[in-house]
Amino acid sequence: MSLVGWTLPLTPTGRSQLVPPPPWHYSGEIIGVDFETDPDRVGAYLPEGFEPSGDGRASFVFAEWCSAADADPLVRDDPARGQYKEAYLVLHGRFEGRRAGRVPFIWVDSDLSLVRGLIQGFPKKLGDIAMTRPVELGRGGYRKEPGARFVGHVSALGRRLVTAAVELEEVRRDWYPPGIATPLVHTRRWPGLDDGEPAVDELARATIVDFELGEVFAGSATLEFGDSEFDEIGDLAPVSVGDGYVCSVAFSVVGGEVVR
Repeated sequence: MSLVGWTLPLTPTGRSQLVPPPPWHYSGEIIGVDFETDPDRVGAYLPEGFEPSGDGRASFVFAEWCSAADADPLVRDDPARGQYKEAYLVLHGRFEGRRAGRVPFIWVDSDLSLVRGLIQGFPKKLGDIAMTRPVELGRGGYRKEPGARFVGHVSALGRRLVTAAVELEEVRRDWYPPGIATPLVHTRRWPGLDDGEPAVDELARATIVDFELGEVFAGSATLEFGDSEFDEIGDLAPVSVGDGYVCSVAFSVVGGEVVR
């Protein structure tokens, strides 16, 4: 009997695999902040052929996701498997003449999300993420409306890395937040076991369909980066902070393509 699995662990049935194959579907709640960092440092975090914006434009995004996979109903049906939080930084620029983003740092709180991200080229690490959750009833939290305050923060290995807060002031129509609506270019790298050349070393981007964006609430924001001997995110700390936003988003990843 052969062993089965799109990812490890391989078993006779494949039921124990950590990550099932795409399509993958995502529905989430977003807290994001746009900012500018030192433009001279941005280039050091971009692969060859990726042009920085020149003004240090970047975004930091917190997301709480519900995810699903066609090949494994339990990803959607069991919240312990398919629901998670993540926090990530996006650097904005151009790749092959097209608008593109690059994620140099990202943290998640789920093993499925971590490995699924590494497969795509997200440099995911484990972290602890907290986000203000929107409410529909009562006074126990904030609703998505002007005057509300939404906060997100991420820590890893006991160090607070990023804290963001957004004061909602307006509904922004016909606007796509760059932190979640910019096509991303990733590095897929898997080392070889002989300490030689990587077994996989390529630039890739996901094939995304059915992108949906809910009502976007925007307003003034704060963004603070911490220090850690384990993460170099301080290299890209804000020099100026723009607006923040809160919204719902959904999309599906049906595969990807190697771009170099």
